[in-house]
Parts: sequence; C-alpha cells; structure tokens
Amino acid sequence: MKLHLLVISMMVLLLSSCSKKEFMPAPEGENIPYHETKKTIQENLESSAYTCFYTAWRKSNMDKILKTLNPKIAVTVFVPDNKAFEALGYNIATINRTPAAVLDSLLLFHTAKNQVLPETLDPQSANYLFMSLLENKNYIERYGMMNGEFRYYLYRHYFNIENNKVLVNGKVSGNAADILIGTNGTLIPIDKVLNRPVKDIRQTLQEDGRFGLYLSILEHDDQFYTEISGFPGNQLDRFFNKEPYVSFSSVFAPTDEAFHKAGIHSLADVQKLNSRSVPYILEDYFTVSNYLPVDSILNNHFWQYSGIYVRNMDLSYNSRYISPEPNPICFFSNDLKNEILGSYVTLYNSERARVIHLNNLDFIRNGTTLKVRVKGSDAEPATVIASDIQTFNGTIHVVDRLLLPKGFKI
Repeated sequence: MKLHLLVISMMVLLLSSCSKKEFMPAPEGENIPYHETKKTIQENLESSAYTCFYTAWRKSNMDKILKTLNPKIAVTVFVPDNKAFEALGYNIATINRTPAAVLDSLLLFHTAKNQVLPETLDPQSANYLFMSLLENKNYIERYGMMNGEFRYYLYRHYFNIENNKVLVNGKVSGNAADILIGTNGTLIPIDKVLNRPVKDIRQTLQEDGRFGLYLSILEHDDQFYTEISGFPGNQLDRFFNKEPYVSFSSVFAPTDEAFHKAGIHSLADVQKLNSRSVPYILEDYFTVSNYLPVDSILNNHFWQYSGIYVRNMDLSYNSRYISPEPNPICFFSNDLKNEILGSYVTLYNSERARVIHLNNLDFIRNGTTLKVRVKGSDAEPATVIASDIQTFNGTIHVVDRLLLPKGFKI
C-alpha cells in the first residue's frame, strides 16, 4: 500500500501543469524544418541532449511494451527537455530512483501509436489528434464508425506546427527545427512535461468560481425539461460525461460578468426571459417543441443544440425527430479560425447522410486578441479572455460576453 501511494504521489508531481504562451498563425506554404535520420527513436534519444527523458526511457519498460503491442510499430513521442524535468525537481539521479511503473505511465502518456510526419500537416486543418498509449481503465469511450465501438479511455494530445513552432494543446511548446524523424518513430522535443488532466469540464467550472450563473441556469433548465417531459435536457451532464462513457467537447464558458453585461443577474431574470416562449410536448409525449429562449443564447456556447431531441426540419422524409451524431468538437485556440471552422459540420444524421447543424460562430483576430460572435449578429462580440483550459473531457475557453443571435434582445 505504501508503495502504491508513493507511485501515485510521484506521478502527480511529475505531471504538473505548465505555462501558457500566445502565438500567431503560420503563413501558408512555409517549409517546416526538421531532421530526418536513419536511427531509431532509441538511438536518437541516446545521442541527444534530452538525457533526463532518455534515462527515464531506459529505466522504464517502454521497449518491452512497444514490442508487445507490435514489433514494427511506429510512434510519435513528445520529449520534455532537461529544464522541464528540472523545473519539477527531477534529474538523472532522482529519475533512476523512480519506480519503473511511474516512468511507464509518464512515457506512455507522452507517446502515441501513430507516427506524424511534419510535411503531411495541412495548415488549413484543425489540430492533429494524438491518442496516447496511456489508458484509464476506470472509464470507457466510444469510437469507430458512428461511435459504435467502445474502449478504455485514452488520454489525448492535440498537435500542430505554426510559424515553425510546435503547438501542443493550443500552446507553443517547442521548435519544429528540433523534430527528429527516425526509422521507427518521430521525436518532438518540448519545453514542458505534459499535464495529465483529472478534472472534467463541470468540476473545472465549478471550482473556478466565475461561472455560478452559467451552471445554475443549465441546472435550472434541465429540471424544467425533466418536469415537462420526464426526460432531462442533459445540458449540465454533457460537461460531466464520464459515465456511461466519456465524450469530448469544447465550451465557450461565459462568466457571471458576461451575464451581467447582458442584464441577467439572477435566475429570476432568466425566468422572466424564458416566459416569452413556453416549450411544450408534442402528441408523442416526449418530443419537446419550442425550446426555452435562453437556449437560443447558451446553445451558441457549446456548438450543439440542447433539449431532448432535435426536431426534424427536413421535410423530404417523414420523421418527427432524429438522433443526431456529433463530429469532433474539441477545439483549441489555434483552431478557432474561420478558415478552419467556417463551415464545419457539428451535427449530422449518418443514417440519412444529412447535415443537421453547421458551426454558426464567426472568429475575429487582431494580433493576439481573439473575439467570437454568432454569424450575422449585430451584438458586441465576446472576447476570449482565457483559452485552452484542458480537462478530462474537453477544452474550456472563457468569454466575457454572451453570444447573442442576430436581433436577440434581453
């Protein structure tokens, strides 16, 4: 038991969080510098300046683990430099005293089964998703065609290169010129030990303290839908998607001050707003029509419709409602560009091959300042005042105003 507690405490320390920096998009057509060698990743590590990481690799069981997975496997490894380890109080001596099980978890977290080649990256595409080799067997996630298969939860990293800088989870983390392409994998040196998230979106918002109104409104509306239909709207639960399976998303979280700017200071104000239009149940007894007015605002902060079912607006086939499926919507700040997300499909119906909902947000960039608004809206755009807050099940971007639709008045 003592050894188990020691392992847990050392992992928490070793996987501490890191600093944030801002960045600018790379010009199109820019060549990405990197080094290609005939060496394996192990040989490249041995001859590199990343002695702490190489010591951890050699002390761990990584070679055995990779061989067990597939002797011919090609991987991508994020390699924290020596300063990153030293910032956590680790050097070669302390790493050599660290149990192999702790090092295995650390290295598996920094390793992905798929190998990336920098020249294949598309500057007009969203971040490249890495599924790390580290599993969390306490949770499961869906994947595959129409999300029909299940596996243990895999920790994720989102990677891109802009302006010859390595971006990991939206933040500048290294230089593209330091990337090493080997015979059995790619090494991406970075200046931080990557943080393993443990809190989900809801817990993160609750503990922050700035989002009391947002969370209470979602909870209030969920209760309303439950009372009129017997089915919850699940607006709050979507931030807590650990059971029965984890799903991933992004949220533009409005602060209490954002609601205040719009004239909403309490649930009483929300109830007054919602009294303008009362939802009702259709004759099938479970399909909600005419959603709450506040949903017209809050849906824009999550990229998806709330409520129990999405009404079928396509009259070419007969169906009262449809079961929508989401495209990936876990975006970081460097993804938030009209060139990437301008016409991005957020919801679709795979059975009918129908697009249900496109991204309806417009992104405005001025230097390092990022603003967002609903397309066509005449309301003041919201400024992203904090970005890329990584959680167990997605990403939080904090905004200082509500995302109001065109012509919406409170």
